[in-house]
Amino acid sequence: MYIVVGQGAAGVSAAAKLREVDPLTPVTIITGERDYFYSRIDLPDIVGGKHKSGDSLIYGSEYFAEHDITCRMGETVTDIIPADMAVTLASGERLTYKRLLLATGSLPAVPSLPGVHYAGIHTLWTLQQAREIVAELPVTRHAVVIGAGLIGLKTALAIASRGIKVTVIESLSRLLPRQLDETGSQLLTDKVMAMGAELLLNTSVKAFSATGGRVSGVQVPGLLIDCDLVVIAVGTKPNTELAARCGIKLNRGIVVDEFMRTSDQHIYAAGDVCEVMDILSGRATVPAIWPVAVEQGAIAGVNMTGGKLAYVGSLAKNSVEIAGLPIVSVGDIEEKPGDDVFHPRGPGYKKIVIRDGKVRGVLFIGDIRQVGVIASLVDRQMSAPWERMPTRGVNVPELLAL
Repeated sequence: MYIVVGQGAAGVSAAAKLREVDPLTPVTIITGERDYFYSRIDLPDIVGGKHKSGDSLIYGSEYFAEHDITCRMGETVTDIIPADMAVTLASGERLTYKRLLLATGSLPAVPSLPGVHYAGIHTLWTLQQAREIVAELPVTRHAVVIGAGLIGLKTALAIASRGIKVTVIESLSRLLPRQLDETGSQLLTDKVMAMGAELLLNTSVKAFSATGGRVSGVQVPGLLIDCDLVVIAVGTKPNTELAARCGIKLNRGIVVDEFMRTSDQHIYAAGDVCEVMDILSGRATVPAIWPVAVEQGAIAGVNMTGGKLAYVGSLAKNSVEIAGLPIVSVGDIEEKPGDDVFHPRGPGYKKIVIRDGKVRGVLFIGDIRQVGVIASLVDRQMSAPWERMPTRGVNVPELLAL
């Protein structure tokens, strides 16, 4: 039996590929969640009332039955016994595997702050958590979102769309510094504030206060912000606890080779839990990006059946819409000394970074037409004859015609 631990993008992708390549060996997914495979990207829209929770479902029980994949819902793997090629469930049941995939994903990071466990303080990472937040919104007057990353900003704007006052607290000096340059950050800041969210940048949370066990305020330097709901969105961390207990090699995430195999030859890992090579820098990274998880899961599925399909590495890539602003950011968009930087004409904000004759970064905000063709050059790391062109006033069609 193939066992897949986790029913996220990587786990489901792997299970589907296992069934496609090996139609005879049983495939079992084990997940602690009670909701079938859904889009985590939709969670802020559920909070905002744009979607109902059922709208986020991608594959339900019918899909898994049709593909002869067993889903053990609401169950937890507590231990892996590599010597016996077996796992133990919380119920005490023991299952043996031919190959095992760890697709346990990531978990929200929760800072160790006084009062962080008061009622009314949430993270937003599962469909059930989205439901819990939605249930509290009718009696919420002021919400505080801690963290101005992708999840934090989208969640804050979703709550604001319901007419609720929202304050976003961010410890960094600008929004999305990994995805945007300073100009892009300012464009997004203006949009977010125009849509009703208050931003406190360069601000750290010190503690939470409560009334009757429920959060009533967030303490920042020199100020207590009254509130009755808090969402913590300060990032995620790979869910490596299960791997650590059985001695699998870890760094920031589970260490895998090019075939998505861990330090145990019968155990593979894919998705947000594993550490892979960054194509541009050559350094190990945990990308935590949905399309990357899908690709890794499919590759792991092939190789668990005996294949030798290599994963070439990850690339920093984000395509999102925040505050009605489409954003595509690929590669290294912060220029370094000696780089050539182009700002193609046209609507929106566009930036192309050339280093050593190759496209290293692409950032399009607002008008994202034609970005795919240019961004693909970052993937392929092709030489580009752009270093002799002027760095301002270049038209996208002219670039594409080179």
